[in-house]
Amino acid sequence: MAAKAKVSAPQLPATLQEADLDELLESEDHELVNALVNGGNMEYETLEKCIVAKAMFRGCSFANTRVERMDMTDVVLENCDLSNAILEQGVIYRVHFKDCKLTGVNLNKANLGHVTFENCVMNLADLVEASLKQVIFSGCSLRNANFYGSKLKEVELDNCDLNEADFTDTSLKGIDISTCTYDRIDIPPQSLAGCTVSPEQAIGFAKLLGLKVKY
Repeated sequence: MAAKAKVSAPQLPATLQEADLDELLESEDHELVNALVNGGNMEYETLEKCIVAKAMFRGCSFANTRVERMDMTDVVLENCDLSNAILEQGVIYRVHFKDCKLTGVNLNKANLGHVTFENCVMNLADLVEASLKQVIFSGCSLRNANFYGSKLKEVELDNCDLNEADFTDTSLKGIDISTCTYDRIDIPPQSLAGCTVSPEQAIGFAKLLGLKVKY
């Protein structure tokens, strides 16, 4: 059986200073630390770099924003919109996304460690050649998500919708998808080795391999 991912929670100080997204945009290095941001939009922006640490965002929108070099550490995002945001090659460490919308988010070649996605909509998310270590997806919609060539280590997929998700060239060794649902999923036979599935899922994969299942 696949082991549960041991994910560390974001380390936030007891008190955060109230701030707004304008401070992030107007600071010379686009840096925000020890901050609590309630609401606000930072949409369709393009930043060369952005550093966020020990911060909490509630009800903020970063939709369609592009960040060339994203560095996010010890951050909580609740009810935020990151639809179509481009965070390619970003570094995301000890971050918790809760009830967030990340439809079409681009995390290609990003490095994620100790990250939790809880009840998030991540349809059409791109995680091509991304590195995910100690990451939890819980109750998330990952329809048509692309994990092509990504590296998964201690990753937990719990009660997620994986319909049409693509795991081509991605090893699922040590990954448990038994609680996830899908009508169709793209997992080549070589990617299945060491993956934990439910009995019903096993029958489906057996048929894909050309095996005849006797009931």
